[in-house]
Amino acid sequence: SIKTSLFIKKLITILLLFAFRALPAQEFIERITQVFEHEIGQQKDTTHYHTKFVLAPIISYEPATSLGVGVGTKLLFKFPKSFDETRTSNLPFSVRYTLKKQFIFGSDFVVFTNQEKWMFKGAISFLKFPSVYYGVGTDTKRTDKIDLSFKQFLFEPIILKKVRKYLFLGGGLRYNTIYNVKALETHTPENFSWQDSLGVKSLGLELAVSYDSRDNVLNASKGCFLEYTIGAYDEEYGSSHSFKLSKLDFRYYVEPWETRDDVLAFELFSKFSWGDVPLSEYSNLGGESLLRGVAEGRYRDNHVIFLQAEYRWNTFERLGFVFYTGAGDVYNRKNSITIDTFKFNVGTGLRLKIVKSENLNIRVDYGFAFGNEFESNLYLGIAEAF
Repeated sequence: SIKTSLFIKKLITILLLFAFRALPAQEFIERITQVFEHEIGQQKDTTHYHTKFVLAPIISYEPATSLGVGVGTKLLFKFPKSFDETRTSNLPFSVRYTLKKQFIFGSDFVVFTNQEKWMFKGAISFLKFPSVYYGVGTDTKRTDKIDLSFKQFLFEPIILKKVRKYLFLGGGLRYNTIYNVKALETHTPENFSWQDSLGVKSLGLELAVSYDSRDNVLNASKGCFLEYTIGAYDEEYGSSHSFKLSKLDFRYYVEPWETRDDVLAFELFSKFSWGDVPLSEYSNLGGESLLRGVAEGRYRDNHVIFLQAEYRWNTFERLGFVFYTGAGDVYNRKNSITIDTFKFNVGTGLRLKIVKSENLNIRVDYGFAFGNEFESNLYLGIAEAF
C-alpha cells in the first residue's frame, strides 16, 4: 500500500541518516568496512595479489516488489604471475528475496587471464517471482499494470581475445528462457495465454567487440569502455522466434580536478531488436542501472536509447556522495523517437568504500523519474550502476 511504502522509505532514510551522523571518527568507519572484506590464503609478499572475498547486504524497495533483502558477494582475484598490467577479475553472486515471494539469483562476471590476453565475461541468473507488466510503448501508465508470475533462466558467456592494447574481439552464445507465465488476480480473456504472449526460449550466437581502457572495471576513475554486441536467434537453433538483437554501451570517466579524487562519469546505452521479436526480448528502461527511479521493465519497445551522467564526490577516505541525471526513451519503427516523450531522472546517493584497494563501494541510491508520471525508488547494492 501507499502508506506502507512511505513508512518503509522514511524508516530507511532515518536509519541511514542516524548511522552516518553517529560516526564519531574515521576509525569507526574502518572497523565497519573490515566486516565486508576478507583475504583468502596466506600473504606471500607485497608484490603478490591477495585474493579477496567481499560480502555485503542487499536491500531494495520498489512498489512492484516491496522490500527485498539478500546478500551479495564478490570474489576479487588475479591468476598467478599477473601483476599491475592485468586488471582484477571479479566473480560476483547475489541472492535476494522480497516480501512478495520473489527469488532472484544473479552473476555478471569479468575474468582476465595473465597480461589480459583473454577476457571472459557474461551473465547467469535465475528469477522466480511475481512481476508487473505495463505493456509496450512509451506512453504506458501505472494503471496499465498487470501482475504476473514467471520463472526465468539466463546464461550468456562471451570469450574475447586481445588483438591490441585495450581492444578485444570475440563472441559467445546467449540462452534465455521465460516460462510458467501466469496472471495474478487478473481476469484473462478466453482463449488467451500469457505463456504464449510473454513466454520465450531464445538461443543464439553473439559477436562482440570491446574497447576497455578503464583503470578499474568495478569503479573506474578514468578511461573509457565501448562494447558492441550483435546476436542472431533462429528457430533452427532451437529458439521459439527468429530475430536479432544488438547492443551498444559507451562509458567515459574523467577526474575533473587535479587536487581531488572526484569522478565525472557518462554512459550512452542503446539496444535494438528486429525481426519476429518476442515481447520478453524487447528493450526496456528502468531498474537500478538505467533510469533509476522506476521499476525494471517499466517501459519497453523494440529499441531504447539512454544517456546518463554521474558526479562522484569522494568526500572522505571511505565515504562519498553521488549526484546523477539521465534522459532517454523506448521507441519502434512506426513511432520514431522524439524528445517530447523522453523520460528523465535525477537522484543522489551515498557510497561506503568497503575495499580500498579495488575502490569497491556499497551504494545507496534514491532516484526520481519524470515522464508520463512521477515515480521514485530506493536502491542498495555493491558496486556502481555503470
